[in-house]
Amino acid sequence: METATIISTSERRIGIDIQGPWGSMPGSLRLPFRSGVNPHVDAVREQNLAWAIELGLIPEDDHELADALARCRFEELAGLCHRDCSLEALRLITNCYTAIFVFDDMLDDASSEIGGNEALAEHVTAYLSAAVADEPRPLLCLNVPARARIIAVGDAYANVAKRLLRYTNRAGLRHYVEGMRTYFQGCVMETRKRNKRMTHVADYTIVRLRCSAVYPTLDIGAIVEDFDVSDEVREDPAFQTMMSATNLCVSYVNDLFSYAKESSAGEHSNLVAVYATAYGMGLRDAMDAAMRTNDRVVEEYFEAKAHFELEHEVDEATRGYIKIMEDWMRGNFDWYHQRRTERYAHNLTAAIPA
Repeated sequence: METATIISTSERRIGIDIQGPWGSMPGSLRLPFRSGVNPHVDAVREQNLAWAIELGLIPEDDHELADALARCRFEELAGLCHRDCSLEALRLITNCYTAIFVFDDMLDDASSEIGGNEALAEHVTAYLSAAVADEPRPLLCLNVPARARIIAVGDAYANVAKRLLRYTNRAGLRHYVEGMRTYFQGCVMETRKRNKRMTHVADYTIVRLRCSAVYPTLDIGAIVEDFDVSDEVREDPAFQTMMSATNLCVSYVNDLFSYAKESSAGEHSNLVAVYATAYGMGLRDAMDAAMRTNDRVVEEYFEAKAHFELEHEVDEATRGYIKIMEDWMRGNFDWYHQRRTERYAHNLTAAIPA
């Protein structure tokens, strides 16, 4: 397994190589967080594939699609980001991530009927917004593209919600459900922006904060580990900055490593693509700009964390949530950098197409 190269001990810069049709493009990122992995990760792999088939996310006889999902290795991402939870909880988290990624693949392509049609995206996400809370779902039009798979995604989200009630009550699902619904709103917003193209990075950042699904993944981790963070903490400006910086770090690292695959699919909702198209940069300069942007949000995270800890007596639940944020920033990076997934290889089809 590839290990991170520390370029500067003082700043903990990690050397990276972005692979693509251009070959290898070196760079570095500031990610001074510890690596680690959940010891149960290998025990989740088979369960996740069986769950996806049982819920209808993958047809039982579609071996090619089953292989594509297996090569994505979502259990590795869950294990890198949620290192301390139980086997049962890790299975639940992995299943949730799988459902999120399956839906994301139905939108994240220039040829996607749903991802290119705002009205259709609104209709589909209204259906899924009910499913994430296991509430009665509105009728889904008979002519919706990939209707059977959308229903399966809804069933998967509802299954996750039911199982989360083993760890909390319905009130305890509030932040997770709100986060998922915000993610769906972001998907609609991204569809609108995708049709018009992003004109500047600030515009893209607004969309990215909503459409990345990072917030609900933090909250599902908090639920299974019983980190009940108070509303007072959640509403604190410094804590909110820490959360948004975590979201953007995860999103921008994804943009760097997924650029080759997304650009080949005609997808322009990517930080590197925004720098290239909106500012007329070449690929090397756009990559460097994206890396610097990621470094800035990591710096914002640490500044906000220092201010938050200065102003508050930080309780155990809040410390646990902070650890999830930091594990997510590093775990997400390690998923790509350590080549624990084939999902973003530019010459492979490890994705779940619509």
